[in-house]
Amino acid sequence: MEVRRVSLDDVQPVFELYCEVSAEGKYPARTNPPSIETFERALAEVEAYGWPVYVVEHAAELVGNASVYPESFCRAGGDRHIGFLGMQVKQGFRRRGYGAALLKAVVKHCRDTDFHTIELMVLKSNTAARSLYDSFAFIWVEDLPPCTLGSGVIDHPVRMRLTP
Repeated sequence: MEVRRVSLDDVQPVFELYCEVSAEGKYPARTNPPSIETFERALAEVEAYGWPVYVVEHAAELVGNASVYPESFCRAGGDRHIGFLGMQVKQGFRRRGYGAALLKAVVKHCRDTDFHTIELMVLKSNTAARSLYDSFAFIWVEDLPPCTLGSGVIDHPVRMRLTP
């Protein structure tokens, strides 16, 4: 297992990973992934500003990524000290420590920079992810309105927060 900072060379495999996890229809509330051009623009910003975006590889295959983008990147008028966490791990590599290794890297990076808060949205049904976030001392902030996943299942997202 190798955890490293993302690079522009990772655009295609990160995009493919996001599409693969989205196609499962179980986790992301967003049913259609952004375009590959959106991923290219985002990773160019990551390199320019040094934001905490990491990938994990197994036998030279990219099997997961975790990113914290500042709220100011995600929405106009947002705070650059608040980061939004997103993670994806390939199905066959879940519950084997890859997510924990990624989360450890991004949280450390946030602590070493000027992020004051990391926020995330996780589905109530995703008990493995919620357990991981709990182990890193993320706290529940609020329940969010129900959403319909790509699989057609209705689930209930919650917002969690960590002050690194």
